[in-house]
Amino acid sequence: MTRNRTIATWALVLITVLLLFSGQVRGGPASIWPSVLAVALAFITREIYSSLFFGALAGTFLLADGNIASAFIDLFARHMIPPLTNRWNVSALVFSLMMGGFVELLGRIGGMRALAALALGKGDSKRRAGMGVFAMGWVVFFDGLASTMLVGKTMRPVTDRAGMSREKLAFIVDSTASPIAAFALISTWIAFELTMIQNGLALYGETTFNDAQSFANISSYQVLIQTLPYRFYNYFLLLIVLLTIWMGRDIGPMRRAEKGASPTLSGALRPTASGDTSGGTRRKILLTLIPLGLLVVSVFGGLYVDGLAKLDVLAAGNGMQRIIQAFGKADADIIFVTATAFASAVAMLALRFLARPRFTESSTAVFFDGMKQMFLPVLILVFTFTLSSVIRELETAAWLAGVMDGNFPVAALPAVVFLLAAVMSFSVGSSWGTMGVLTPLCVPIAGALTGLQGGAAPGPIMIATIGAVLAGAVFGDHCSPISDTTVVSAFASGCDTIEHVRTQIPYALIGASIAVTVGYLPAGMGANPFLLLVAGAGTCWAAIRFVGEKP
Repeated sequence: MTRNRTIATWALVLITVLLLFSGQVRGGPASIWPSVLAVALAFITREIYSSLFFGALAGTFLLADGNIASAFIDLFARHMIPPLTNRWNVSALVFSLMMGGFVELLGRIGGMRALAALALGKGDSKRRAGMGVFAMGWVVFFDGLASTMLVGKTMRPVTDRAGMSREKLAFIVDSTASPIAAFALISTWIAFELTMIQNGLALYGETTFNDAQSFANISSYQVLIQTLPYRFYNYFLLLIVLLTIWMGRDIGPMRRAEKGASPTLSGALRPTASGDTSGGTRRKILLTLIPLGLLVVSVFGGLYVDGLAKLDVLAAGNGMQRIIQAFGKADADIIFVTATAFASAVAMLALRFLARPRFTESSTAVFFDGMKQMFLPVLILVFTFTLSSVIRELETAAWLAGVMDGNFPVAALPAVVFLLAAVMSFSVGSSWGTMGVLTPLCVPIAGALTGLQGGAAPGPIMIATIGAVLAGAVFGDHCSPISDTTVVSAFASGCDTIEHVRTQIPYALIGASIAVTVGYLPAGMGANPFLLLVAGAGTCWAAIRFVGEKP
């Protein structure tokens, strides 16, 4: 296997060299190669960081006409460093790091564990235990990886006592982590998604109209909100999880795992779950919810107040329309950073002075420990900035849009993009890497095929396409065997990683199939996304009711 990977890697290097003799590099077929190389290397090496880096390096190699020294220098001097001087990009990096610290602080306070201890109460039913895990996934909405660790470890004694299999616990934990964090309006994902949308729109404006600014000025936060109804996979998968718990029906390998599970009385949470909500338990819950509540209020309040100050009050609408317009005008990057800093400061004070028993370790050290855990995700962000810059100079988006214009059914674009994102994310195990590669390509294509003009709001096809990228990227993030959240979910839940993947895959495939057939294909034809959500919900119920069986 190692030899085959080595041969394949050298073949990709050879192709890169041969492309120098293909003629036109900028705006020609060779311009797609850095993205193709990044995806291919990710497939071969199962490692997204070096794949993104070498994809970008291949692009600068082509731009430098084969001068490897010049290409290496340009990679840093023209494509990595300049994007890091952009205020939005820097804010995204700082926010992601600070959110990692904030999540670590909440975990150390212990309120999440205290909430979990109360979830089962005095009952031992699988349904109640499963609903407790499902609910906890929604409480820890701000980060996928943190959710898998906190919820898995916290709820394992509860589900053991109820007789739920570890595989079922891992499935619920994993399927309520990234799928929720990906569409939560406050999470470690939000800055990355906003940045990808903004860069994609700016790239379209630059390559199509030589006017990046008018498209960069389109509110990426407003576009993100518009994509929410089109995150079909996320919603359908969450509904499948809920129906599986409530109806007690499982599919294939999961049914066999549940059949072999038996209740255990080793649950460490029994004393607290019996009803002791006084003293330390109540205090921990309060000290966790206060910083979390302050973060939510600070973000939404800051977006509204800042946006309202920049809004033309006379031209603004009323009610919800005015709120959305205000959010679109606000400096979302600054609001997210300052709100997270404020909430983190409150959490540090709570951990240091109010937690019981008294916390002796430095709360600042805890915060920095959490920031360290975000280093690799942030590195993906840096490499995607670099690759996007190279793609921009190669005029890849303009060439792709020209090739597809008139030769590709626009209605099929959201479905095709979702499938491509799902396959790539499963293969590379990274949702952020998938979004970083596909968004700069898919947004310009959608803009060109739908005729988006400067100053105009993106239409339904483009919104659905962006939603398809963001939802498809989640598929691999929570069920690929090489994804960090998949591995951590299995570890935190106490089951084998491969068994976790094997038992979860059928549910993920059902959710993805429904998302394509009931969601993205009709959405590409102009169907109302809210009606599609209703139809998809009914299809999910039918799938669990008639395909699933009780153990």
